Amino acid sequence: MKPVLTLCLCGAITLFASNINTSAAAEPASLRYVDGSGCSISPTEFSTWFAPATLESGTSVSGTPQPGIPEKNGLVTFADSVGFPSNNSKCDFYKWAQQMFLWIVSPDAGSIVLDSPTFYDVNFNSSGNAVYLANPPGSSNNSFALRGTKRENFQPGGQAGGNDTLLSLQGSLVYFGVHANDVYAWFNTAVSNGVLADTTPFPTTQDELNPIVQYAASQGAVLSDANALTLELKTAWVDAATVTDPGDYVTIQAAVPNYVKTSDTLWTISSSAPTINKTLALVGMHVVGPVKGHPEMVWASFEHHNNAPDNTFYFNTIFGQVPVPFDSSGDWNFMSNGGTQSGALIAQMTVDGSSGDITATSGNAIRANDVYRVNPWGNAPTKASAANNSELISLNLDIGLMLGLLDDVRANYFQLGAVWTSNGTIPSSPGDAALVGSLLLANSTMETYHQQGTGDENQGCFGCHNATTSTGTSHLFSISNVPLVPAAANTRR
Repeated sequence: MKPVLTLCLCGAITLFASNINTSAAAEPASLRYVDGSGCSISPTEFSTWFAPATLESGTSVSGTPQPGIPEKNGLVTFADSVGFPSNNSKCDFYKWAQQMFLWIVSPDAGSIVLDSPTFYDVNFNSSGNAVYLANPPGSSNNSFALRGTKRENFQPGGQAGGNDTLLSLQGSLVYFGVHANDVYAWFNTAVSNGVLADTTPFPTTQDELNPIVQYAASQGAVLSDANALTLELKTAWVDAATVTDPGDYVTIQAAVPNYVKTSDTLWTISSSAPTINKTLALVGMHVVGPVKGHPEMVWASFEHHNNAPDNTFYFNTIFGQVPVPFDSSGDWNFMSNGGTQSGALIAQMTVDGSSGDITATSGNAIRANDVYRVNPWGNAPTKASAANNSELISLNLDIGLMLGLLDDVRANYFQLGAVWTSNGTIPSSPGDAALVGSLLLANSTMETYHQQGTGDENQGCFGCHNATTSTGTSHLFSISNVPLVPAAANTRR
């Protein structure tokens, strides 16, 4: 049997968080004293996130369901979005997001769940409509072989607010992927085909979910993750060959644009070999989905610990409130060792939406530029944000410690935060009073140059995703998207 975590710990395990993230880019040691009363998770609760124990043969122990047992790179199950507590706290939303992320990057058939038939990669056709590309079932060899030849939506552009793109200090472009789970794809198909009305919101209850499951079943599809509800993702990756230790990253195989460095100010895609197969290392992810009572969806974000440093922020410790100063010392992907905030966050290049060419911005060359997180934990770097920061820090340290003790690669990632509305209303503006959580949430790999926290520079996720309808908050959803199956004669198409 594989080694498992059997320690008896409690929320106070955050006191010993210095055992994890030993790289120079780790969190400050002072974080070990966080007041974990706001959002802690015990090993007992954490174990419920993992799939039941199995024998080496793969059969259930004694043929009956077993309690989950955390083990190195073990399968985490998806969070039950339908069963999300009605009487909830901020911590419940942060835990939901954390469990979903750990499930999505759990090992599966030689790759990860994101690379399994549960998720679709999303490309966009010439009309701008989404095309859902299935991940093949079967062995890891089959999956890897097909991943290298099918069309992928890993592009080096598409950052929020424009076509600015990003180069790591190690010389890798940042590639972006768009993904949706099968529940989302079948929901979109049902609406596109007229099986469900155009005004149907994202499902949040069993009654709203049932028609989607039934429609998928009528087409021969079984939604084994149905209670995860409709999930959409955006991911950011770098060439794994450029990072210090690829074993510290979740990786996949993918075909990406093959650039020719024509000059210091222009990179073009090779005409003879427009794509190249690479092993990609995950550096960022947005996880977005509804939970019971929240059709506006929960918008959460994750990063690798080695990406970039934080601006100065405050948090509550067992000794009182303290600041954590900006500190760029260390080996980062997107910040020079000892780099300053002055001169950082200046876009050096953009991507042409038609040709895919990369061109330098005016007066610049195509190169890396220093990056830091302006609003750590998704809120302004002020004392008023300390309580929310402390909840996220506490949860991250608890989970990071338990995964770190298992030597699990997922210990190298952390949750930046999440945002939603207090009453499940659809936010009509970025300043909606009902917004809760990380109001200025921005990922350093995906909203790099739009995270200043003032005016239109960053108004959080709902600065771009405010709407009047549930599905309107999602830029992926459209009734014109290509359905998974053709419409029947009596439907819209």
